[in-house]
Amino acid sequence: MFLPMLRLLMLACVVSTIVAQGRGVRRTCRIGRISVDAAPIIDGILTDPCWQGAPAIGQLVMVEPWLGRKPSDRTIVKLLHDRHNLYISVWCEQDPDSVRGSQRVRDARLAPDDRIELMFDPFENRRTAYFFQVGAGGSLGDALVSANGSGFSKPWDAIWRAKARKTDDGWVSEWAIPFRSIPRKDGAKSWGFNVKRFVRDRNEEYQWANPSQSVPFFRVSEFGTIEGLGEVDGGIGLEVVPYEVAGLNRDRMATDDSWWSDPAVGGEIYYRVSPSMTLATTVLTDFAQTESDSRQINLRRFPLFFPEKRDFFLDGSSYYSFGSSYAGGTRFLPYFTRRIGLNNGNPVPILWGMKLQGEAGPFEIGLLDVQVDGTASTDEENLSVARIKYSLGEQTTVGLISTNGNPASTGSNSVGGVDFYHRIPEFLGDMDLQIKIDAVGSTGSAVNDDGESNDDGESFGIDLQARGKEWDVQTGTRWVSDDFSPSLGFVSRRGIRQSELEVGYRPRAPEGSMIRRYVIEAKLRRAEEWDHTPQSISYQIDELGLEFQKGDEVSLYFSRRFERVLNDFELFNDSTTVFAGDYWATRRGVRFDSSSGRPISVDAFFFRGDFFDGTSTTFGGDIDWRASQLLQMGTGYRSTIVDLGPGREFTTHIASATLDLYFSPELSLVNLAQYDNETDSIGWQSRLRWIYSPGCDFFVVVGSNWMRTDDGSIIPTEQAVNLKIAHTVRF
Repeated sequence: MFLPMLRLLMLACVVSTIVAQGRGVRRTCRIGRISVDAAPIIDGILTDPCWQGAPAIGQLVMVEPWLGRKPSDRTIVKLLHDRHNLYISVWCEQDPDSVRGSQRVRDARLAPDDRIELMFDPFENRRTAYFFQVGAGGSLGDALVSANGSGFSKPWDAIWRAKARKTDDGWVSEWAIPFRSIPRKDGAKSWGFNVKRFVRDRNEEYQWANPSQSVPFFRVSEFGTIEGLGEVDGGIGLEVVPYEVAGLNRDRMATDDSWWSDPAVGGEIYYRVSPSMTLATTVLTDFAQTESDSRQINLRRFPLFFPEKRDFFLDGSSYYSFGSSYAGGTRFLPYFTRRIGLNNGNPVPILWGMKLQGEAGPFEIGLLDVQVDGTASTDEENLSVARIKYSLGEQTTVGLISTNGNPASTGSNSVGGVDFYHRIPEFLGDMDLQIKIDAVGSTGSAVNDDGESNDDGESFGIDLQARGKEWDVQTGTRWVSDDFSPSLGFVSRRGIRQSELEVGYRPRAPEGSMIRRYVIEAKLRRAEEWDHTPQSISYQIDELGLEFQKGDEVSLYFSRRFERVLNDFELFNDSTTVFAGDYWATRRGVRFDSSSGRPISVDAFFFRGDFFDGTSTTFGGDIDWRASQLLQMGTGYRSTIVDLGPGREFTTHIASATLDLYFSPELSLVNLAQYDNETDSIGWQSRLRWIYSPGCDFFVVVGSNWMRTDDGSIIPTEQAVNLKIAHTVRF
């Protein structure tokens, strides 16, 4: 019954795609061509002769707060290229006293600053794109966008240059993006393209193509077009990135607590098999420069999720995305990169790895093979992933995924699945509809997180999302069998059918009001066993609040939840037992987020109510102070007071502090200190990064850990100093 219905749905989607492709006229612009000798100097001074006659793309259109109006300030964007580079100049008219430019560091979160964002679709397939942004303070950022805007990989880094500076009439930026840095369709005469400008002081947004409050900027299918591209030279497509690591480590808890050193060399090689397909090889992979994970304390019976932060796995991660990672409100990843090279948070040496990823006609391909070394608790293992997507049109893809291997060395494991994605641009009024469907199966003899050996298992998910100017609606279901166990994946819950309906309504306030929009968001979620016995039911108002013109937000929270606990489990270092049984809980709370456009921003929250057979109060917040472009500091604190009855009380504490120095966009020193009272440990990491040339990095990473003993004293446990240099050579 299901398969015929799926075929009909896919046929209807293909027809709607063909119809949608015939709608509208794309905005176009011209790009100028210059000789290599006439290339501009990338210094943020737009007096180079080549810019004087360069074609401008035309004025932007206001998106926020009033759609379709003429922007308050002018923006002039010009595009040029020679054989080797794409050049962009941007002049932003603005009162110089209102320009916000606090961020310098690479890949900074630019919410506090004025900024320009560019998107390029070099394949002109209307599905994948490359995102670049420059802030008024000089920060550079980039990302890989996939699945027509649904996937956004911010840690992806390209080699490129840009300079920004304030002027007497606003601020300007000048960019150079090598064609070697952007995979592209060979011989393309046109690219998909869009531009967005954000004015922080007035919280305004301007956009070039498809200005819309109902369709996000990242929707690749709605881009305009750059025309007039000529022949380009991307070199032979070879990048060699050797690196050397020298470190000192000390275990203060060991009998011999002297310093020891373990220098290492390794490297990565990237070869562009075609302009749109890259083969990457890594040998003796090292992640010494990776920043520390944020502390978490688990107050549920399901596993915690920590995001990936290692560059090798983040590069091209969108090619491996699959189905809906959150259908029904439960996190689901058949392939999760942190399963490779880590075991319970401890590093596992990677001997070598290879990736082939990119695009070939209508196909998106991601192939990964990694060999990890053995440790005291695991064997040497080979781990592999294959992901292929096929485009049926700009709005439709079908795909396959396969993984093989078990990094925990507890038996064999393989996973295979299929997924389907389709978007209907004008589904209901100004609302589009995105459809994601996936089906996955696992097989093998691996022991899962519950300590049980799995037989064949399966999962099925469907996720429907509709978004418009004022309304957001999302509904979906995820089924996961008891025996489903992806050793290279992450599944938050097994043996469930979980469904979710989320409705958001954000009507605009009248012009002249200090309020920009009202926010109402409600959610209904139900999880049940295979025999339809409910495991949990929740009704909640996630947000009932206001968003102000300056960017401040305040909202109320309310939830009513039923949860069935089938087996006793422990909380907080196994100090407190939650007994099997049925629990109803009512919770209320309030949130406040201040605008990051001010030098000091504050986020705070407070929640209180039932917690299993007792009560809990959770509160905390973050304070960030952007003292100058050089100095920025922050502090955060979260606490939960739990009272489940006599002898079953505890209080959690998580605290963090940052002190960062940004000497220039190329040189930074960031410091992070964290404490939590579940591990009773303090961790500190200091990371110096010097980008001495684009694609060439020097890191000094210093870390220390201390533990609080039963008598309250603080003793050191671990210390480490690591130096790493990575140098990119291009051919």
